[in-house]
Amino acid sequence: MEMSIKRTIRGEFEEHGEHPGIGFQIYERGFDRENVYLELEGFSFEAACLTREDNLANIPRVVIELPNEWAKKLKLITNMDVDK
Repeated sequence: MEMSIKRTIRGEFEEHGEHPGIGFQIYERGFDRENVYLELEGFSFEAACLTREDNLANIPRVVIELPNEWAKKLKLITNMDVDK
């Protein structure tokens, strides 16, 4: 039986305020030092598997709706990006 080892790098969950119950965690899994994992909780999302016309490979896609406040916390955007 494989034991799961999860080491949190960074995370934040909102208990109160405008978006209670949502948050994120970035972590390492087991002895995998080549990847990090991003877990989002409480955000709206859509998922699809796309087939490209130039090849037959299925390409997974996930679209996640992030409030600006949370995109800033994840450092995906800055105030200048959304104030245009």
